Amino acid sequence: MKKTDIVSFAFGNFFRRKARSALTVLGVIIGTAAVVIMLSIGFGMQKGYEDQINSWGNVREIYVYENYGWDSVTGEEISTEGKNYLDDIGFEQVKALDHVEAATPTLSAYYNLIKDNSQIADMSFQGISAADMEDFGYEILYGRALNESDIGTYNFVMSYNIPFYFRGFKEEYNWREIAEGEELPFNPVDEAISYKATWDWNYGNGPVDTSKPKKLTPEMKCVGIIAQKKGGDYDTTIYMDVKGLIDLRNKLDKNQQDYYNFDSETGISYATTEVIIGGSGISGSDGQNSDGRESIYSQFTVLADSKDHVQQLEKDIRALGFQTSSSMQYLTQMQEQTKFLRTILGAIGVVAFFVAALSITNTMIMSIYERTREIGIMKVMGCKLSDIRGMFLIEAGIIGVVGGLLGVGLSYGVSAAVNFLASKGGMGVLGIDSTSSAISVIPFWLNFAAIALATAVGVFSGLYPAIRATRLSALEAIKNE
Repeated sequence: MKKTDIVSFAFGNFFRRKARSALTVLGVIIGTAAVVIMLSIGFGMQKGYEDQINSWGNVREIYVYENYGWDSVTGEEISTEGKNYLDDIGFEQVKALDHVEAATPTLSAYYNLIKDNSQIADMSFQGISAADMEDFGYEILYGRALNESDIGTYNFVMSYNIPFYFRGFKEEYNWREIAEGEELPFNPVDEAISYKATWDWNYGNGPVDTSKPKKLTPEMKCVGIIAQKKGGDYDTTIYMDVKGLIDLRNKLDKNQQDYYNFDSETGISYATTEVIIGGSGISGSDGQNSDGRESIYSQFTVLADSKDHVQQLEKDIRALGFQTSSSMQYLTQMQEQTKFLRTILGAIGVVAFFVAALSITNTMIMSIYERTREIGIMKVMGCKLSDIRGMFLIEAGIIGVVGGLLGVGLSYGVSAAVNFLASKGGMGVLGIDSTSSAISVIPFWLNFAAIALATAVGVFSGLYPAIRATRLSALEAIKNE
């Protein structure tokens, strides 16, 4: 018998009993759709958590801290043996590790930013490596990101919210939530706008003591503004090159010390000339080891080349004597909390597929009983057993393929309905903001996997009936009515 004849017979038998074939295919459709939908909800939960974590910060980012004797995640006390420092030596050690795509030392400070000598905003300043800012994926709305030309300068990039927080010298400071898409009150990168920095928290209010050293207000320049983050943006940070911030800090801190330690009667300043990281407005450490090393940065920020390498990279960084934290840790905790639920969803899909497999097996066995005489004639005419077996397996495979294709199509409809209902806030019980994230996500590869699985289940379910057909006695089969 030709291969084409076998396939033709299989299709003919499939369409011969249309009602039975349709019901069997329906079982496969339901089984396929159940598996796809259950898995898609699991993927949707995972993506929802990732979106939520990414709204806090890049899931590939790792924050590196000095080891102060307790675990930054669990809070448990740990050994400080082999402790490392947040200095240039420690930074180069971290940057040289495998799977590091980008890294920057980070320094935090808190000063006032003055706009046009008439408005002020007290904000957080963060020093980063200007040359590496673009690598960390900051989305710039206006202007540009920091680059190598900004190293050591007072150029900065501000977050979207800052323009809303400037106030007049005599006005109350009114913090408020910025609405998504709210238009900026002015263009921060306008060349006509001047910016200055000061340590004076009362700048612009009341008289100035002219008998003391003049309060420095170094001029700065805004080169870009970061786009507003979706799903809630509360960032009020000014980003500038870390070397530029260190220089700015040293000048402002020395000026502050001179101002408060100046004796107007004697004209003598009792301020110290040495400025350390632990000085005014700086977050850092003044601890020093026997080698003279000390932490001169607040932290390191490391970007892993893949989210799959984040946890391993954290282990490697900890092995250098640092403490770490990352969004991936919180994502892993969230996924562990819902692991049981995702397992149950997957099990429901598997059970549905198992029921579909029994339906295919039952249909094929019934087909054998109805076609016993036909099978006997094929054997008498010299048909190979492999051809008879192949005919039944192909028929079972057709049921699997058709059911798989239609099941995948049905799953997209169900997925859309689930996402529509979830968009009304119905999934808040799982801790997912389903109003902004889809609860059901069907990866493209899952379509092919589902069809392949449905086909495999069909063929496997038809294996026993096919073998049973080949074992029928030719003479007994011919006698059968």
